[in-house]
Amino acid sequence: MWKEVIRQKTVQNTILRSGLRLLHQSTWRQSKDRKALLEVSGQLQNVMQLHLETKNLVVGVPGFGKEVTLLEVDEPKFVPHYKIEQVVESAEGHFIKLKLIKTV
Repeated sequence: MWKEVIRQKTVQNTILRSGLRLLHQSTWRQSKDRKALLEVSGQLQNVMQLHLETKNLVVGVPGFGKEVTLLEVDEPKFVPHYKIEQVVESAEGHFIKLKLIKTV
C-alpha cells in the first residue's frame, strides 16, 4: 500500500528509536503475542503523535544515534501491524510503501 508523505520531521528520541528497532526485528515480533504487539505499537504511536500533534498516521524510521525520521501520511486510522518497506522521493513528493507485518 503506497501512501503520500504529508510532512517529514527528524527528532532525537532514544526510546522511540529503540522501540522501532525492536518492531523491525522479526524474531522479536514472533516471540510476542498479538495483544503485546498492539500495546507496544500503540505506545510508540502516541510518542510520535506528541511530536507532530496530528490525528493522521505517523510512521517512524530509526536513524543513526538517537535520530528518528517521522513521516506523516493522510490516514486517520491507526494501523499498528505495518512497517515501511520502501521510501520513494519524486518530483511529485515523498511516498512510502507499507507492508503488513505477520503477527501470528
